[in-house]
Amino acid sequence: MNIKNADQKKQQILDHESQLARQLALQVLEKPKPPIWMIFVPIFFVFFVQKMNQYKSGLTEFVDNYIKSRRLALEEALEAEETERPVDVTGLVKKVGTIPEQAKPFFTQWMAILVDHYRLLLTSQGNSHSVLVRAGYQNKTNYLLFCNCLNKAENAYSMALLPEMDGDNQDLHHVIKKIDACVTNLRRQDADAIFP
Repeated sequence: MNIKNADQKKQQILDHESQLARQLALQVLEKPKPPIWMIFVPIFFVFFVQKMNQYKSGLTEFVDNYIKSRRLALEEALEAEETERPVDVTGLVKKVGTIPEQAKPFFTQWMAILVDHYRLLLTSQGNSHSVLVRAGYQNKTNYLLFCNCLNKAENAYSMALLPEMDGDNQDLHHVIKKIDACVTNLRRQDADAIFP
């Protein structure tokens, strides 16, 4: 595999994942809206500006956290392609850090799906993410089948983490379901754009 070409593909994949994460964050995180009266009371407007800054930093944090595991999976896929060796998906668990025991099999399954996807894209011919997906999956149905598997694996992992999360269980469950619905919709839109 040509290293320059592989690095370009890696960057295209990361850019696409970051873009998806940003779109997801905009749908999941609630943007503060100032009441109209706030404009007339400057001290309250200062609080609104602080809330907006927190929102913006929350978007950045969300994107960073969303692509962290994906970046590791992509690096593992690239290394496997360059060295022509099998991927050690269980080794990714150690790289990520502490994962509750009951969630490890779900994380491993999710990473296996991602690594296979990234390897397919890295070995496909193309000069953009869309072209790589079209070359790798051949048609919309195949790509949507992959997206469905990925969505199920991500959701299963999130649900396995739920008992270990701090906070109200119902609220957390609602957030996980919202993220799942939003990401499913975004991937469907992505498929529609890639395979018009």
